[in-house]
Amino acid sequence: MLMAVAVVAVLVPGFSAAQGDVWSLELLERYASWIREGGFACPLATRITEVGPDDGGTVFKVTCGPATLPLTGEEIAYRMTVRPSGSPLVEPWRD
Repeated sequence: MLMAVAVVAVLVPGFSAAQGDVWSLELLERYASWIREGGFACPLATRITEVGPDDGGTVFKVTCGPATLPLTGEEIAYRMTVRPSGSPLVEPWRD
C-alpha cells in the first residue's frame, strides 16, 4: 500500500492517502482519464481499489460508470497497472 501511495503521490501532486476509500473528484477524474487514454470508455471513475504489486508495477481495479447519478449498475471495471516509469497500462478487468 505504501508503495502505491508513493507512486500515486508522484503522479498526482497534492495526493494524500484516502481515508476509508473516500477519493477526491480530482483523483477519480485522473484515473478515468488514464482509462480513456488507454482506449476505453470511462465517463466517471466511481471506485479505485488497490489490488497490490505485480511484476509490471502496482495494480489497481478502477470501476467506471455513467456520468449520471445515482449509479445504475452499468459499471465496468478495468485493471490499471502503474508501471515504475509512471505510465499506466490499462486492460479490461478479469475475475
